[in-house]
Amino acid sequence: MKSLQGLIVFCFVIQIPLDAQTMTGVILPKYIQGNTGANANRIPYVYRSRITGLKAGATYRYYHQIVRSTDADTVNGAGNCIFVAPTGNFIRSSSPTLKKAGDCGTLTADVQGVYEGWFITEPTGNERFTPGRYIFMRIMLNDGDSGTSVAARLTASDSVKVLKLDPSKSDSTGTGLRCSSSASPQDFVFLYDNEEGYDRPVSGSFIESDGSDNSSANNYAVFYANQVNNVSGAFGALLPNNLPNGLRCVIRRSRSTGVITGFVSDDNGTWPSGVNTVNPFGGTSELVLLGTDVQWTTEVRHSTEHPQGYSLFQNFPNPFNPATTILYRLPVKSSVHLEVFDVLGQKMDILVDETQGAGEHSVHFNSKKLSSGIYFYKLTAGTFSRTKQMMLVK
Repeated sequence: MKSLQGLIVFCFVIQIPLDAQTMTGVILPKYIQGNTGANANRIPYVYRSRITGLKAGATYRYYHQIVRSTDADTVNGAGNCIFVAPTGNFIRSSSPTLKKAGDCGTLTADVQGVYEGWFITEPTGNERFTPGRYIFMRIMLNDGDSGTSVAARLTASDSVKVLKLDPSKSDSTGTGLRCSSSASPQDFVFLYDNEEGYDRPVSGSFIESDGSDNSSANNYAVFYANQVNNVSGAFGALLPNNLPNGLRCVIRRSRSTGVITGFVSDDNGTWPSGVNTVNPFGGTSELVLLGTDVQWTTEVRHSTEHPQGYSLFQNFPNPFNPATTILYRLPVKSSVHLEVFDVLGQKMDILVDETQGAGEHSVHFNSKKLSSGIYFYKLTAGTFSRTKQMMLVK
């Protein structure tokens, strides 16, 4: 019999979390207003995020701020919060903490341990909001129970650039924009520099009146405090001064579901009222879109006019169940292929496979044979190819 004497056995127990929490920016605008010192030109910044790895059905306390790339994982960051509950007025906090109701929000995970919702950051004068700097969104969570201390800090992977309101020609300066529209209060708007509303928006904001105090007393920009705050249907936002395409598209999304509830686009950045949004250089002298500029539509347009280039638009509505509409533009007669794929790259449907004339075309897609999830639709026409993402929720 062999002896085990002298044999040393090492046993390691490695504990791996079964459901690591992650944060993904679903809609994350590229620019945020900021300045050091008092920062008396504040404009709210809205983003939509999905958090996974939560305890199924659990309700968490949370607040959110911004950090630099050099901040440690244990740092909360800076910035004020405006919390969006499922119903009721938004709630503003200049001293967010998990210890006190009103200075934190609550979110509830679904049966799969996932939450998706709106987050609003109000810039402050903290040095993290130095113009030209790139910052990151961070969400602080408790333990999903009654805890009042931070149990997890989740950080977005994509950065956001800080711009100050200033008329100078610089890649760290921006111009305010306001609009009075017929939109429902407490919905959200996102501004794009392309007609199709693809990629990350330039900026995002909410539609007044939201119930929070966005006044000069709280250091909001004068135009926002005087002509946006508490004005039903109005919104205020930020445009970078370096914007060669101008503002091309505004998309409105539902507070409760996040789906698109309206959109309006312009083909050259100069809107019907004459306001030119190309490289605005206005700073605190804001651009003004009129109600006649923003005629919300929920209908997909169809035109026989010849567009200047190929375009593939975001499907509408999105998320959807069971049907959605896809719009695209052809500048010339083209051989068109429009296909749907799942996340594994498997072809699920062929929507178009024919030669079509120049103009706008729309396709109705019914997903009754598919299960919930993320899908992609790809348009190939001539030498043009573009793919966009859509979400089916059943």
